[in-house]
Amino acid sequence: MSDALLERLIPFIGEWRTDATIGGKPMASGHTRFEWLANRQFVIQRADAEMAPSLPREWTENSPFPITSIIGLDDATGLFTMLYTDARHVHRVVNMMVADGVWKLWRNSPGFFQRYVGTFDTGGNTIKGSWQRSQDGTYWAHDFDLVYRKVG
Repeated sequence: MSDALLERLIPFIGEWRTDATIGGKPMASGHTRFEWLANRQFVIQRADAEMAPSLPREWTENSPFPITSIIGLDDATGLFTMLYTDARHVHRVVNMMVADGVWKLWRNSPGFFQRYVGTFDTGGNTIKGSWQRSQDGTYWAHDFDLVYRKVG
């Protein structure tokens, strides 16, 4: 069963171009690479980007890039877990699900809840989605849009 679940990660493997926007305004452009680890039991995600020059200085100074994440499977629940770290020395545990062309990430942390929903296009070469944030897990606000375009 775990091999079938791990196969859900195959569409991610490779190099992606990423673009983050807020209200259609560029925020960051970069690249993300997903690779198998440990004989196809884990996936490592490495992301880097440049912040848009028009952003306020406090945004560029607080850039999370580069980012590294390790994705693993809990075969009892069928859910994935992402261990996330970034250039700010932030460390997070993020829940993840991939099914029927939809990629969901969520973090339930009091004071700073987050979630992302991305949808693969029919060819599997583009993922369009958006991040939301919440202080209490009840009332959600749009944070930013994030699009992945496969380049290799």
